[in-house]
Amino acid sequence: MKKKVIAVVSILLILIAAITMAVVFQMKQTDNNEKKEKAKESSIAVPLIQVFYGKEVVGKIEGYTMDMKENHMRDVIIPIAADHSVPLKIAVNDNEIKSISYELKDLEEDKLIDNGEIKKWKRDNDQILVSYKASGIMEEGKEYFLKFEIVTDKHKKVNYYTRAMVIGEDFVPKQIAFAKKFSDDTFSEETGMKLSAYLEPNSQYASDSLGQVTIRSNIGMLIWKTLRPEKTVKTEVSMKDICVKDNGQAGTYTLTYEIKATNAQKKEEKYNVSETITVWSYQGKNYVLSYNREVNQQWDCNENNVGNAFIDLGIQKQSETEHVESDNGQFIAYEINGDVYAMDILRKKIYPVYQLNAIDVEALYKTKTKVLKVSNQGDVEYLIYGYSPSDTHVGKNGISVMNYSIKNNSAKESAFIPCDEPTQILQNEMNELCYEGDGTVYIMLSNTIYFANLKTKEWGTMVENIEEGSCVVSSAGNVIAYNSDGSLYGSDTITIVNLSNGKKQEIKESGKKVTVCGYTGDNLVYGVADVKPTRKYRRFPMNTLKIVDKDLKEIKTYKKPGVILSDVEVTETVISFQRWKKDKKLEDEQLLDNLEEKQAVAKSSYYMDEIKMKELALAFINNLDANIDLQINRLGETYFDSSTELEAEFVREKGKKFYVYAYGKLQGIYDSREKAERAAKETFGLVVNDKGAKIWTFEENYNEE
Repeated sequence: MKKKVIAVVSILLILIAAITMAVVFQMKQTDNNEKKEKAKESSIAVPLIQVFYGKEVVGKIEGYTMDMKENHMRDVIIPIAADHSVPLKIAVNDNEIKSISYELKDLEEDKLIDNGEIKKWKRDNDQILVSYKASGIMEEGKEYFLKFEIVTDKHKKVNYYTRAMVIGEDFVPKQIAFAKKFSDDTFSEETGMKLSAYLEPNSQYASDSLGQVTIRSNIGMLIWKTLRPEKTVKTEVSMKDICVKDNGQAGTYTLTYEIKATNAQKKEEKYNVSETITVWSYQGKNYVLSYNREVNQQWDCNENNVGNAFIDLGIQKQSETEHVESDNGQFIAYEINGDVYAMDILRKKIYPVYQLNAIDVEALYKTKTKVLKVSNQGDVEYLIYGYSPSDTHVGKNGISVMNYSIKNNSAKESAFIPCDEPTQILQNEMNELCYEGDGTVYIMLSNTIYFANLKTKEWGTMVENIEEGSCVVSSAGNVIAYNSDGSLYGSDTITIVNLSNGKKQEIKESGKKVTVCGYTGDNLVYGVADVKPTRKYRRFPMNTLKIVDKDLKEIKTYKKPGVILSDVEVTETVISFQRWKKDKKLEDEQLLDNLEEKQAVAKSSYYMDEIKMKELALAFINNLDANIDLQINRLGETYFDSSTELEAEFVREKGKKFYVYAYGKLQGIYDSREKAERAAKETFGLVVNDKGAKIWTFEENYNEE
């Protein structure tokens, strides 16, 4: 009997051991599969092109495995010497290069000027040295589109977008040397004081933040005031724009590097610096037309930066920080320099949700993140947009919709929306509307509202070609209201859509025209006008303002006999507007919407430091419990998924747009050329039309009053 029992027990033990080994093996396989999904081998990376002017590096060009809108690709411009030779160095990144070809186009006429294949190159370890011979028909001083195309053993096609200009006179090396010396001199008080001759100080501009220093700043800000930093890496140069005229040549250069400095607590901190300078050369002398330095601290989540009163985000270029709060007020989520964090206010615990880990400072401008919402359990929905950091979408540009689980401490991609607009365009246009609700993502780009069903992968448009100002979004971002016909002043109805559940409502004033004005919290403000088809009006004859709640119940109405209302501006609780009677301007008026606002958990703020000066902060409305120690969770895992990619088509917008670039970056998009020129003059920049051609530059108009 004992033998039988022992035999049975032995068999059971063997079975248990076998099952245990199988489970462990399966767990390892699952873990390995997840790791493979999470981080593909770097061998699928695309090659990277480095451009030279003689021996000077003038920029790097990222490769795209999809087609992009080339008229919006303005990262680098290539100066071409008199011999029309452009040296290139290509980091192959474990690719075998099959072919290299090029296309040259006229910006204004969108006409192919030259194309061909570069057949000779030299391999040097993991790099290829090659020379592009520019077309002899290129006009000196004229800007062209230039696209390189590389085929490798791993990628059928990789596109590299840039611009090119034949410059004639050899001014670039001297301007780069001048720009580098200017930058280096700011780190020494002795040499830095001499730079005051190049500044145009203006007391109207901020002088308490090192996050952004311009030509209008005082000399103390330029030489880093009390921070006393030092460079830790070699300065990289990227040429952004060229202007060649009879009275001189201007080159705009962005210098990027990293610095370190010791704070008041004797801790060493690091910062990313992007410094852009426009140098004007005339008769052998160099002058500074424009200067802008942006500094962003590499933020560390630690007990020195997270206190009971606020989160100290350090020196940053941005003056305000956005965050989202859970409905129950327990969790907040925020983004800083591409990194996403969530915080449990009650337990005083921070969860690092995602870290961008950009390889260089320029990469921080090509990939961005945006927090959409945080649940009552601490789960976070956020976007990663622009040039994808994932090897799953290698070389692609678009929007990744990410869902972070606080329980699993991991984020999974629920959708990837390819988009041919570069990061700067996306960042500028997604500020108005970007929301996820009921399994659908809503995004407004170029005056069109798109939706993406995360389950069915359906992509479509809700409303197209909305005139600027004819669509408004609630403060929570979950409700939109738009003039139903898309026009600013010609609509008979207003459509309201609750994006969290898809419910639609409509406002109609019989026989009258209506237009949206804005939201005060969840309450909609709209205007009503009596319009006679046979009459011409100097301004939209709006004679009534109405405020309605989410159920369209009227809360307040403003109307005065014979008074026309215009220029309505809506903030959280105040509605301001101008008044006219018989075309004569009356005193401006304001309405207060006495809504009961939800008590916020935190707000954007700042902190003044004796060494670092003004620091960005996220302040808590009520101090956290001092008896609870701060906890910092480990960084969450991030998983991308190629099966989530949608087939997205975008509407070609109607009407002209004007793009303002300054300091090497997009500053704004305008419907009016006049407004665009004013903005460009304010930022010492330039205006580009829909075709990508420059139509106004500060260099040509800086003497205008």
